[in-house]
This record gives sequence, structure tokens and C-alpha cells, in this order.
Amino acid sequence: MPIELLSMLGGGVAGFIFKFVATQQEAQERAFERVVRSQELADESGDRAAVRGSVLGRRVLLFTILWVVALAPFVAALIGIPTYVETERAPWDVLGWFSGGFQQLQGVIVLEELRAAVVAAVGFYLGSGAVSRRR
Repeated sequence: MPIELLSMLGGGVAGFIFKFVATQQEAQERAFERVVRSQELADESGDRAAVRGSVLGRRVLLFTILWVVALAPFVAALIGIPTYVETERAPWDVLGWFSGGFQQLQGVIVLEELRAAVVAAVGFYLGSGAVSRRR
């Protein structure tokens, strides 16, 4: 092989490698800029959310949910106000017009939904408290 051919092949391979490395570096820079921009957008969104509402508003919402879901049925059971739950309806009765109904229950009723709602409300309250302490 003549030296000129080897020189052209070597130059072409070296040019390809350098161009490939430069292209990869540009792609990494663009990806990093996108990550930085998305973080800036998340920070702006968090700042706007922090300004919205107040601690008092969140507490009123939380305690309203706790009252409706947990405390009011408990107090009602203690003072003797009955609780009604919906009974199963027939599978053929899609709208529930011909079967089903309501059944009166006595005592304190603890449903899985009640547990999930209380856990979510307590987690929300403690989570928002933990976030405010970090600042």
C-alpha cells in the first residue's frame, strides 16, 4: 500500500473519531441543559405552589376531611345516631333502581377506605410539616 493511501485512511479515521467525540459531547451538553431547564421549571412551579394558599387553608382542608371521614361517624356512634351503608345490588341492576338499598349499622364503623383516607391525611400533614422545616 502506498504511503499516501495509508495517510488518507489514517486521516479519515482520525477525522471520524474526532467528529464522533465532538458530536457525543454536544449531545451530552444538550441533555445537561435540558435537565437544568426542567429543574428550573420544577423550582418555579414549587415556588408558585408555595405562594398559593396558606398553612391555615391546608389545615382547614385537612381537618375538614378528618372530621367528615373519621371524627363525625365516631361522634355520631357515641351519641347514638345510626349510620347507614349501601347494600349490594343485583349484577343485572346497573343503576340500582330495583335492588339494593341501605342498611342501618350500630357502633363505630372502620372501613378500609377510612384507614386509607386517614393515612393519606396524616401523611400529607406530616409531609408538609417536614418540607417547611427544611427551609
